[in-house]
Amino acid sequence: MTSFYLRDTRTNVGSTCMFWALNGNGYTSNLDKAHIYTLEEAQSHFNDRHTDVPLSKALVDELVTVRVDHQYLDESQGGEVADGGEYVIHVSRGDYDGNDVYWKAERGCTANLSDALVLTKDEAEQAMRFLDDAVIYPFLYAVSISRRTFQARNVNERRMITAAGIRKPKRRRERPTTGRTRGNCPDCGKVTWGFIPYETYTCAEAAREKYGASHIDDCEDAARYSKARKEVA
Repeated sequence: MTSFYLRDTRTNVGSTCMFWALNGNGYTSNLDKAHIYTLEEAQSHFNDRHTDVPLSKALVDELVTVRVDHQYLDESQGGEVADGGEYVIHVSRGDYDGNDVYWKAERGCTANLSDALVLTKDEAEQAMRFLDDAVIYPFLYAVSISRRTFQARNVNERRMITAAGIRKPKRRRERPTTGRTRGNCPDCGKVTWGFIPYETYTCAEAAREKYGASHIDDCEDAARYSKARKEVA
């Protein structure tokens, strides 16, 4: 069975997509907390609201990045190192991709924990000599607070949506409007239209407003004036 995540395309957190959370309880960037929809369920949601876009779960899962939200990073866990442990280095403190922290990588830095350099105690301490505003964290601790995420730049609409069986809903065409509200003339009962909602327009009042013809006094005047305009046209 084909399964889908439902992306809220109205907003991202940094470069990370937001998805409907389990049982539709708000939104989440954590794929492990995202609701999983069947093809029929995903299509129904997409039909109802075109900003809720289904993405193939299998294809999204192939392109996840593992990230750490700075809100869950306990600074008391940082700084201490011991022999035999493995460590990662949080760099560029105060600079985030959305909410996600950056780690020292082979070259430069990365928000993807899977691409972070995993170092021994001695390697981490040596690296810290050349870094400013950085903190060492135990690798296993970082893993324990990480989550699977998906980035907007990796969306492939053809593969993840249409080729996965989702049909793009047709946009409803909105009929043009004059801005007038329908009512009935209190004198003769004919349909009248006016700009002021809930106002009861007589035929004369509606015609004066529509045509700017101040000489129209009653329903008969309005009917004659309207007929004359149609004949001229």
